[in-house]
Amino acid sequence: MSHEFLVLGTPEVRHGTALVDVGHARQLSVLAVLLVDVNQMVGVDKLLARVWGETPPRQARTALYSYMSRLRTALDGLPIVRRSGGYVLEADPLTIDLHRFRSLVAQGRSGEAMALVRGEPFEGLHGPWFDGLRETVSGEITAAELDHTDARLAAGEHRSLVAELTARTTSRPLDERLAGQLMRALIGADQRNDALAYYSQLKHRLADELGLDPGPALRDLHASLVRRPQWSPRQLPAAPAGFTGREAELAALDDGPIVTITGPAGTGKTWLALHWAHAHAADYPDGHLFVDLDGSDPADVVRAFITALGTAPDGIPPEPHAQTALYRTLLADRRMLIVLDNAADTAQVVPLLPGTPGCRVVVTSRERLPGLVTAHGARPVVL
Repeated sequence: MSHEFLVLGTPEVRHGTALVDVGHARQLSVLAVLLVDVNQMVGVDKLLARVWGETPPRQARTALYSYMSRLRTALDGLPIVRRSGGYVLEADPLTIDLHRFRSLVAQGRSGEAMALVRGEPFEGLHGPWFDGLRETVSGEITAAELDHTDARLAAGEHRSLVAELTARTTSRPLDERLAGQLMRALIGADQRNDALAYYSQLKHRLADELGLDPGPALRDLHASLVRRPQWSPRQLPAAPAGFTGREAELAALDDGPIVTITGPAGTGKTWLALHWAHAHAADYPDGHLFVDLDGSDPADVVRAFITALGTAPDGIPPEPHAQTALYRTLLADRRMLIVLDNAADTAQVVPLLPGTPGCRVVVTSRERLPGLVTAHGARPVVL
């Protein structure tokens, strides 16, 4: 059974369910330095500077040797190897929560990464080096938290996020990305006036404290609220002539905000989708969007849909996550029909899904798209 090293909070070492006593704070600081640079040689002078500061006392070197011996005993054989000029802690990086956190973030799994955070990183360890490290890791945690929030907003968790984001903006009132997330949550929770009021407060605060205006992404989000586009696009291709039958499948398309029509080539998926769409077009007075996704990059489709909804090209933010946020904002209190034809897979569809349930999405594909069914509640119609 391997040891587990926890530094994203009060530092701890665990062996199975047992807490390992690794000594007093200074000895724990030595271990923490080795954990940060696991499997790399850390020079003695560097160790002394990180643990005792730039001018360590004369007895620090002797104390360091004693700490290494005690740590080897406490860790029950886990190698702390003496190399020429320094020491190496040999361990699997994924047994250390800091390195596991960074690996998950790099894989885009920010939610799992955030679950590892127990409190302030390296809590209780002091000195200039630990203070700087704590600031760096805290910044990484904040970035992962923001990424995780974007994913939750994309999944439609607006209402459940409002209180949480309100609390975060209280502690970080000038973080514009966080502010944008709160505005998007308020919009998705049908609290448009609260979003406008929050933007006004933030604008005055930025001006008073920093002498700045809100950045482009926030200004675009605000503009989408105060100047709602009046365009109601009608992008559906012509209804198929001579369409007959398929009564059961047409009835199935009436259920749920997202429906998938799947089957082999030549089974009439697009004809079925268009016949149903034209028959129900009047139920969606704010417009109809259509795209043939064959070979398309969903980011390009998002930009095209934003333009179709009345946003000028110079009003489209450059960042992909901000473009998706603007697209969902434009759809937030509309009732629209969106037909996504020839989807290759679930990943191509997810960025094009509205964030609120007022719109209807019909997807056709040769693949079964199980991710849409399980993660987004799509109703499958198989031909």
